[in-house]
Amino acid sequence: MSASVFRKENGVRKIIKAPLGFEGGDEMARFVNGCEKEFEKRLGDTVRSIGEIEELRVISLCGPTCSGKTTAANKIISEFREQGRRVNVISIDDFYYDKEILRKKSQERGEDGIDYDSVQTIDLPLLSEFVENIFSSSELYCPVFDFNSGARTSYRKIECGENDIFIFEGIQAIYPEVTELLGAHGYCSVYISPRSAISLGDRVLEPNELRLLRRIVRDRNFRSTSAEFTFRIWESVRENEENHIFPYADSCLFNIDSTFAYEIGMLRPYLETALGEMAEDSLYRAEAEEILDTIRYAEPIPTELLSENSLYREFV
Repeated sequence: MSASVFRKENGVRKIIKAPLGFEGGDEMARFVNGCEKEFEKRLGDTVRSIGEIEELRVISLCGPTCSGKTTAANKIISEFREQGRRVNVISIDDFYYDKEILRKKSQERGEDGIDYDSVQTIDLPLLSEFVENIFSSSELYCPVFDFNSGARTSYRKIECGENDIFIFEGIQAIYPEVTELLGAHGYCSVYISPRSAISLGDRVLEPNELRLLRRIVRDRNFRSTSAEFTFRIWESVRENEENHIFPYADSCLFNIDSTFAYEIGMLRPYLETALGEMAEDSLYRAEAEEILDTIRYAEPIPTELLSENSLYREFV
């Protein structure tokens, strides 16, 4: 794959062999079901281990784009609710400064525009106060940030009991400046991402490549965004991950691998549609053709074979 679009993750990773074809629908269904059960066990074991941590109150949940954070969060929520504990999910995005403040700060630093991936966009004093109040107040007020206006539009009231769990989610949840605030009391950190590569015959798709394919499909399916746009922003997305996320991934207490051996076959029909819509003179046409050439080795797998609560429904 083109190095300009696909930069490989550092470190050791496992390679999963994906079948190139199936002898009938029953074999395909068994394969998908087996992959689902394997991941459910992986995720379930992790969530149960989290639930056994004594005096746990705060959890950070992080992962790069298209990793499966929503599914992981829902599983964690279910585990603690079964224990009779109330769970509150807090998006760190809600602690952004207003864009007017950010614009002024950026100008003072001589920067061109606002980088919402920078830790400097987070109101760390407000976040620190909020976290401290988890352990000292019976009610909290969490800001609500509206991306359309670029400002905090309100605060939502949260009832807080001494047995409640707070999940802080977002790519910023792994930044050292944020984990320092979250880790002052009963705390654990969870990181989810594809960590295994997939082998298709003589071709290998690395974890970062898998996430790009997922994002192309997800953006088109749920955000009405073209593959052209997803390619265009991918370099900046990856740059932030290399600088602010991946260096701290292995420091998290729990790491969850969200690679599925079936996923190229599951993505293939969607990718063929999304990439087929790209203009012949697109700057990313060569990368699109390379993807199409690779995924043709995988037999298409219908989404009907996915379980109701499959992580992969986040993308397809």
